[in-house]
Amino acid sequence: MKKKIFKKWFFLFIFSPKILFSQFQICFHNQFLNSELILDKKYAMSNDSISISSLNYYVSKISIFNDSNLIYEDRKLGHLISHEINQSPCIKLECDQKIKFNRISFNLGIDSVTHIKGVLGGDLDPTKGMYWTWNSGYINFKIEGYSSRSSGKNHLFQFHIGGYQFPFNSCQKIDLTLKRNSTIDIYFDVFNVLNGINLQENYQIMRPCKSAVEIANLSKNAFYIE
Repeated sequence: MKKKIFKKWFFLFIFSPKILFSQFQICFHNQFLNSELILDKKYAMSNDSISISSLNYYVSKISIFNDSNLIYEDRKLGHLISHEINQSPCIKLECDQKIKFNRISFNLGIDSVTHIKGVLGGDLDPTKGMYWTWNSGYINFKIEGYSSRSSGKNHLFQFHIGGYQFPFNSCQKIDLTLKRNSTIDIYFDVFNVLNGINLQENYQIMRPCKSAVEIANLSKNAFYIE
Protein backbone atom coordinates (compact mmCIF):
# COMPACT_ATOMS: atom_id res chain seq x y z
CA MET A 1 0.00 0.00 0.00
CA LYS A 2 2.77 2.42 0.97
CA LYS A 3 4.61 1.64 -2.27
CA LYS A 4 1.50 2.45 -4.33
CA ILE A 5 1.03 5.78 -2.54
CA PHE A 6 4.70 6.64 -3.06
CA LYS A 7 4.54 5.77 -6.77
CA LYS A 8 1.39 7.87 -7.22
CA TRP A 9 2.99 10.86 -5.46
CA PHE A 10 6.21 10.47 -7.47
CA PHE A 11 4.25 10.35 -10.73
CA LEU A 12 2.34 13.53 -9.85
CA PHE A 13 5.55 15.31 -8.88
CA ILE A 14 7.35 14.40 -12.10
CA PHE A 15 4.54 15.07 -14.55
CA SER A 16 2.72 18.00 -12.94
CA PRO A 17 3.16 21.28 -14.85
CA LYS A 18 5.99 23.30 -13.38
CA ILE A 19 5.41 26.84 -12.17
CA LEU A 20 7.76 29.15 -14.01
CA PHE A 21 9.08 32.04 -11.99
CA SER A 22 10.39 35.29 -13.36
CA GLN A 23 11.52 38.63 -11.99
CA PHE A 24 9.72 41.87 -12.54
CA GLN A 25 10.64 45.28 -11.25
CA ILE A 26 9.03 48.11 -9.35
CA CYS A 27 10.96 51.28 -10.22
CA PHE A 28 10.63 54.54 -8.29
CA HIS A 29 11.21 57.81 -10.13
CA ASN A 30 11.61 60.91 -7.99
CA GLN A 31 10.36 64.05 -9.72
CA PHE A 32 9.99 67.80 -9.35
CA LEU A 33 7.15 69.27 -11.42
CA ASN A 34 6.96 66.12 -13.57
CA SER A 35 10.68 66.16 -14.42
CA GLU A 36 13.47 64.03 -12.96
CA LEU A 37 14.59 65.45 -9.62
CA ILE A 38 18.17 66.71 -9.68
CA LEU A 39 19.75 67.25 -6.28
CA ASP A 40 20.98 70.78 -5.51
CA LYS A 41 19.37 72.18 -8.65
CA LYS A 42 17.39 75.38 -8.01
CA TYR A 43 13.70 75.25 -8.90
CA ALA A 44 11.21 78.13 -9.06
CA MET A 45 8.04 77.53 -7.07
CA SER A 46 5.36 80.07 -6.02
CA ASN A 47 7.65 83.08 -5.55
CA ASP A 48 10.26 80.82 -4.00
CA SER A 49 13.61 79.38 -5.03
CA ILE A 50 14.00 75.78 -3.84
CA SER A 51 16.66 73.09 -4.04
CA ILE A 52 16.68 69.56 -2.63
CA SER A 53 19.91 68.26 -1.09
CA SER A 54 18.63 64.96 0.33
CA LEU A 55 15.64 62.68 -0.29
CA ASN A 56 15.16 59.29 1.37
CA TYR A 57 12.10 57.21 2.23
CA TYR A 58 11.09 53.67 3.13
CA VAL A 59 8.75 51.47 1.12
CA SER A 60 7.33 48.38 2.81
CA LYS A 61 4.45 45.86 2.73
CA ILE A 62 4.37 45.68 -1.08
CA SER A 63 1.31 43.76 -2.30
CA ILE A 64 0.22 43.03 -5.87
CA PHE A 65 -3.46 42.48 -6.71
CA ASN A 66 -5.66 41.47 -9.58
CA ASP A 67 -8.78 43.46 -8.76
CA SER A 68 -9.43 42.48 -5.13
CA ASN A 69 -7.46 39.21 -5.24
CA LEU A 70 -4.04 39.22 -3.58
CA ILE A 71 -1.52 37.82 -6.08
CA TYR A 72 1.83 38.53 -4.46
CA GLU A 73 3.10 39.79 -1.10
CA ASP A 74 6.69 40.95 -0.58
CA ARG A 75 8.33 39.37 2.47
CA LYS A 76 11.06 41.97 2.92
CA LEU A 77 10.41 44.26 5.88
CA GLY A 78 11.50 47.46 4.14
CA HIS A 79 13.23 48.95 1.09
CA LEU A 80 15.20 52.18 1.36
CA ILE A 81 14.68 54.53 -1.57
CA SER A 82 17.64 56.93 -1.52
CA HIS A 83 17.94 59.53 -4.26
CA GLU A 84 21.57 60.16 -3.34
CA ILE A 85 22.47 56.53 -4.05
CA ASN A 86 20.24 55.84 -7.06
CA GLN A 87 18.01 58.32 -8.87
CA SER A 88 15.65 55.61 -10.16
CA PRO A 89 15.98 52.62 -7.83
CA CYS A 90 14.20 49.38 -8.72
CA ILE A 91 12.92 46.65 -6.43
CA LYS A 92 13.09 43.17 -7.97
CA LEU A 93 10.32 40.70 -7.14
CA GLU A 94 10.04 37.07 -8.19
CA CYS A 95 6.68 35.45 -8.88
CA ASP A 96 4.80 33.21 -11.30
CA GLN A 97 5.36 34.71 -14.75
CA LYS A 98 1.78 33.89 -15.80
CA ILE A 99 0.07 36.02 -13.17
CA LYS A 100 -2.00 39.01 -14.15
CA PHE A 101 -2.23 42.08 -11.93
CA ASN A 102 -3.73 45.56 -12.10
CA ARG A 103 -3.20 47.09 -8.67
CA ILE A 104 -0.36 47.65 -6.20
CA SER A 105 -0.36 48.75 -2.58
CA PHE A 106 2.56 49.58 -0.31
CA ASN A 107 3.40 51.57 2.79
CA LEU A 108 5.35 54.78 2.76
CA GLY A 109 7.31 54.06 5.91
CA ILE A 110 7.71 51.28 8.46
CA ASP A 111 4.67 50.05 10.38
CA SER A 112 4.36 49.55 14.14
CA VAL A 113 4.68 45.75 13.91
CA THR A 114 8.15 46.07 12.39
CA HIS A 115 9.14 48.82 14.84
CA ILE A 116 8.62 46.59 17.87
CA LYS A 117 11.06 44.04 16.43
CA GLY A 118 13.85 46.42 17.47
CA VAL A 119 16.98 47.26 15.50
CA LEU A 120 17.19 45.35 12.20
CA GLY A 121 19.72 44.90 9.39
CA GLY A 122 19.86 45.45 5.63
CA ASP A 123 18.02 48.55 4.46
CA LEU A 124 16.70 48.93 8.02
CA ASP A 125 20.17 49.12 9.55
CA PRO A 126 20.45 52.28 11.72
CA THR A 127 23.72 53.15 9.97
CA LYS A 128 21.63 54.09 6.91
CA GLY A 129 20.76 57.31 8.75
CA MET A 130 17.03 56.61 8.89
CA TYR A 131 16.67 55.63 12.55
CA TRP A 132 16.18 57.78 15.65
CA THR A 133 18.27 56.17 18.38
CA TRP A 134 16.90 58.65 20.93
CA ASN A 135 13.32 57.84 19.97
CA SER A 136 13.78 54.15 19.05
CA GLY A 137 12.00 54.52 15.75
CA TYR A 138 12.51 54.68 12.01
CA ILE A 139 12.31 57.85 9.93
CA ASN A 140 9.75 57.03 7.26
CA PHE A 141 10.45 59.99 5.01
CA LYS A 142 13.33 62.47 4.99
CA ILE A 143 13.75 65.54 2.82
CA GLU A 144 16.25 68.37 3.26
CA GLY A 145 17.10 71.41 1.20
CA TYR A 146 17.08 75.15 0.68
CA SER A 147 14.18 77.58 0.32
CA SER A 148 14.49 81.34 -0.08
CA ARG A 149 11.37 81.63 2.10
CA SER A 150 12.63 79.41 4.92
CA SER A 151 13.17 81.17 8.24
CA GLY A 152 15.72 78.54 9.22
CA LYS A 153 19.45 79.13 9.42
CA ASN A 154 20.87 79.82 5.94
CA HIS A 155 17.29 79.38 4.63
CA LEU A 156 17.53 75.61 5.04
CA PHE A 157 14.67 73.21 5.78
CA GLN A 158 14.68 69.70 7.28
CA PHE A 159 11.77 67.31 7.52
CA HIS A 160 12.45 63.96 9.19
CA ILE A 161 9.02 62.37 9.28
CA GLY A 162 8.57 59.43 11.64
CA GLY A 163 6.36 58.13 14.41
CA TYR A 164 4.51 54.82 14.71
CA GLN A 165 2.32 55.26 17.78
CA PHE A 166 -1.10 56.88 18.10
CA PRO A 167 -1.83 59.74 17.56
CA PHE A 168 1.32 60.45 15.52
CA ASN A 169 1.60 57.36 13.34
CA SER A 170 3.03 58.71 10.08
CA CYS A 171 3.19 55.44 8.10
CA GLN A 172 0.94 55.83 5.05
CA LYS A 173 -0.71 53.14 2.91
CA ILE A 174 -0.70 53.86 -0.83
CA ASP A 175 -2.92 52.14 -3.39
CA LEU A 176 -2.34 52.62 -7.12
CA THR A 177 -4.08 51.26 -10.21
CA LEU A 178 -1.75 49.79 -12.83
CA LYS A 179 -2.16 50.30 -16.55
CA ARG A 180 -0.13 47.36 -17.79
CA ASN A 181 1.04 43.94 -16.68
CA SER A 182 4.81 44.54 -16.77
CA THR A 183 7.51 46.62 -15.05
CA ILE A 184 5.81 48.96 -12.59
CA ASP A 185 6.98 52.58 -12.77
CA ILE A 186 5.93 54.65 -9.76
CA TYR A 187 6.52 58.40 -9.70
CA PHE A 188 6.96 60.57 -6.61
CA ASP A 189 6.74 64.33 -7.16
CA VAL A 190 8.44 66.34 -4.40
CA PHE A 191 6.64 69.48 -5.59
CA ASN A 192 3.33 68.04 -4.39
CA VAL A 193 4.79 67.76 -0.89
CA LEU A 194 6.56 71.10 -0.57
CA ASN A 195 3.75 73.03 -2.25
CA GLY A 196 1.53 72.16 0.72
CA ILE A 197 3.97 73.45 3.36
CA ASN A 198 4.44 77.05 4.48
CA LEU A 199 8.24 76.94 4.56
CA GLN A 200 8.44 80.40 6.08
CA GLU A 201 6.70 79.18 9.24
CA ASN A 202 7.36 75.45 9.15
CA TYR A 203 10.92 74.64 8.13
CA GLN A 204 12.01 71.89 10.53
CA ILE A 205 10.44 68.72 11.93
CA MET A 206 12.62 66.19 13.74
CA ARG A 207 10.11 64.30 15.92
CA PRO A 208 6.68 62.66 15.80
CA CYS A 209 3.99 65.35 15.95
CA LYS A 210 0.79 66.58 14.30
CA SER A 211 2.72 68.50 11.62
CA ALA A 212 4.71 65.35 10.79
CA VAL A 213 1.47 63.44 10.15
CA GLU A 214 0.22 66.28 7.93
CA ILE A 215 3.40 66.13 5.82
CA ALA A 216 3.12 62.34 5.67
CA ASN A 217 -0.36 62.78 4.18
CA LEU A 218 1.03 65.20 1.59
CA SER A 219 3.75 62.66 0.73
CA LYS A 220 1.17 59.90 0.29
CA ASN A 221 -0.63 61.91 -2.37
CA ALA A 222 2.59 62.65 -4.26
CA PHE A 223 2.81 59.08 -5.66
CA TYR A 224 1.25 58.31 -9.02
CA ILE A 225 1.33 56.03 -12.06
CA GLU A 226 1.55 57.45 -15.58
